Amino acid sequence: MSTPVLSVSGLTVTYGQLPVLDGIDLDLVAGRVHVILGASGSGKSTLLRALIGMVPSPGQVSARRFLLRTAGGEVDLSTPDAWRQVRGRHVGLIAQDPAQALTPLRRAGSLVREADRLTGGTADRGRVAEVLRAAGFTDPRAVASRYCFELSGGMAQRLGVGLAVAPRPAVLLADEPSTALDGLARARLAATLRQVANDGAAVVLVTHDVALAAGLADDVTTLDDGRLHDGRLAEGVPRHQGIRRIAVSVPPPADRDGAAMLSVRGLRKRYRGTGPVLDGVDLDVADGEVVGIAGRSGAGKTTLLRCLVGLERPDGGELRIAGRTPAEAGWRSLRRLVQVVPQDPRASLNPWRTAGDLVADPLDAHRIGTRAQRRARADELLDRVGLAGLEHRRPGQLSTGQCQRVAIARALAVRPRLLVADEPVTALDAPLRQGVLDLLGDVVREHGMAALVISHDLHVLEALCHRIAVLDAGRIVEDLPAAALRDDGTHPLTRALIDCHPTGETHVG
Repeated sequence: MSTPVLSVSGLTVTYGQLPVLDGIDLDLVAGRVHVILGASGSGKSTLLRALIGMVPSPGQVSARRFLLRTAGGEVDLSTPDAWRQVRGRHVGLIAQDPAQALTPLRRAGSLVREADRLTGGTADRGRVAEVLRAAGFTDPRAVASRYCFELSGGMAQRLGVGLAVAPRPAVLLADEPSTALDGLARARLAATLRQVANDGAAVVLVTHDVALAAGLADDVTTLDDGRLHDGRLAEGVPRHQGIRRIAVSVPPPADRDGAAMLSVRGLRKRYRGTGPVLDGVDLDVADGEVVGIAGRSGAGKTTLLRCLVGLERPDGGELRIAGRTPAEAGWRSLRRLVQVVPQDPRASLNPWRTAGDLVADPLDAHRIGTRAQRRARADELLDRVGLAGLEHRRPGQLSTGQCQRVAIARALAVRPRLLVADEPVTALDAPLRQGVLDLLGDVVREHGMAALVISHDLHVLEALCHRIAVLDAGRIVEDLPAAALRDDGTHPLTRALIDCHPTGETHVG
């Protein structure tokens, strides 16, 4: 075997007396993609933070050997000063939470220029356009002028990929890089990671996405309870694990009398310096109905969600919730009716509150029940999303997948009449993903709740939804029963999404 680019042995990360990683041995070889699999909360993201010297305080890192081999010689990474010379130059990171990794009030182009300048590049307009185009943006000039807070989750993820890859690092660490990407962008990401390896880098890919792993893996290890075990994508195990169809069994809206729970007519929204993000959206969701929204990254899905829950003010159109308009009734009177599961759950959680407090907060705000009843409800929901026993942990002590489940439990706490969920299961492994989908299906059946679910994964939408609407360039271009979408969908984007999600395939991301 070739000499490893990065060698680590006996790597241990502890928080107080709690070992998160215990005696990790890892050799990363140039030209190979090393896939690390493991359940949510097994320590995968902590491992990548340790490999780039970014374990947050009070975490303690130790290792018997920690060497990076570059053209200039060996670098001992066991000292903090060494990381200042190699981080971002020789070792790059694609972060799991792209929006948090980017400075929100910086323009995308300025981040590219800064990263290129720090690694010896020209940092001119041509170089910025080159990096953004390589990241999959067809209009680099428009993206370069946007502030990072104006980017969708998928656009932020693509920008993060571009920033990490541009310096041509010797080691590229990718932490769940496909979670915010649609099927087409996911295919481009796979090609990018393979090209980075072919160009001579060692690539470490942490993912729940079995399809992505199967297509890229040269080496596979599994992380379980802080320890690595040699492994492989076992023969006889489908590379695409199916998600069950959730039997919500609710009559279609045509069989119902009265107004829809959610009614949108001609909704429009545009941001400074851009074309229309939403361009006349019409949409209805009935009580007890689950409607899915599919579309490419940057199509306007998250902006639509933000307008529906009062986080953005539309430029035009009409929005009605339970027959009332927020402009007339006021959002305060509608807050208990509408709850949201955000795309970036960690950023939505108060870092100083425990998981139990966070789930109980909406109950406290609306003064539902006694304090004891509110805490009991929070404990019940944490148990249902697989977090029993973790109610005293704060977000910084939880994995991203665990934060996602806290956000779901919090949204369900007040038993809303309308749940709006943006990529609610992207950070979960296969069993947890299925469990959360089962929970959402159960809640719809039990309470007749309406739900609008945004997802890049067509299989998730087919499993849970009655109807699927396809959003493209700010317009609904297809709105069909979920069971009929594959046969009756005619729009080119619909066909492209179907091609990325063949029957029987689900990427467990």
